[in-house]
Amino acid sequence: MGIQPFRYIIAEIDLAQIIEIMQILLDGLWQLSPLTDLSIPQDDLSFPAALSSVLPNTLSEEEVAQQEWHLMHDIDVDESLLNYPIADFVISGVDHHAEVRINGVAVFDCDATQSEYRKNIKEYLQLGRNRIEILFLEEEEDLLFDEDLITETDTAPSQEVVSKRAFSNRAMGIWSTPYVHFIKHVRLESIEAEQVWHYAGGCEVLVHLNFEVFSPGLLSASVKFNGMTLQLPIDMRAKRATAVFQVEAPIIADIEKPNLESQYIIEVSLDEQNLKIPLLLNRELCCTNV
Repeated sequence: MGIQPFRYIIAEIDLAQIIEIMQILLDGLWQLSPLTDLSIPQDDLSFPAALSSVLPNTLSEEEVAQQEWHLMHDIDVDESLLNYPIADFVISGVDHHAEVRINGVAVFDCDATQSEYRKNIKEYLQLGRNRIEILFLEEEEDLLFDEDLITETDTAPSQEVVSKRAFSNRAMGIWSTPYVHFIKHVRLESIEAEQVWHYAGGCEVLVHLNFEVFSPGLLSASVKFNGMTLQLPIDMRAKRATAVFQVEAPIIADIEKPNLESQYIIEVSLDEQNLKIPLLLNRELCCTNV
């Protein structure tokens, strides 16, 4: 049996923050209204922000967190967007219990079990004006936590599950701008970049695309690395596609002191989802298999 190459998975990328997508960014003004003390005046704010940023200075952060609040934002959806089979509402940076409603329908809760929540809201959208509401409510003590809750929120499997009680010390608010992500065929879930080093010199870089299919169609992914671009036909029956790149004379990165000269870039395009991610190559990170 021959000597096996070095093999090391160098990176698994969470796409939530870095992909360029067909989306409606909900960065406009949200109307904030009190649900507990109705004497507090309404005001408008945009996210990321704390609710207290537009509330009277007489309210402490603790007093804000002890009350219930209502946020409201309207978006316009045209016919071209309604033709997409998937419309994911994506929200993160919510540390307190909140309920999300689309056109008056309660769709899911942010209950501190996820770092990011992603829910397909296509069935709740209508042509023209649509209303999105986020209600910060007191959490009911009898809510049960089980795996079904995660499934019902359609949260991507790459998201981290944390304790319901692991609330942040941040002020009540939303610390990342929510958005609606429209998908034609395939949702790109995550990317893995794998290094395979050879004793004779050089290495291979395997770029794994993990995806979920929603609508059949002829589709390919474009993966560019080290000046070479590969087109990968997407098998609608599969959940992964892999591009393999040979690197004859790799630039070895100093892991302790990385610099731009030793940094490679992986560019991926799939179903209007485009991204660029950095990659460092280093043989010393790997284990030897004989």
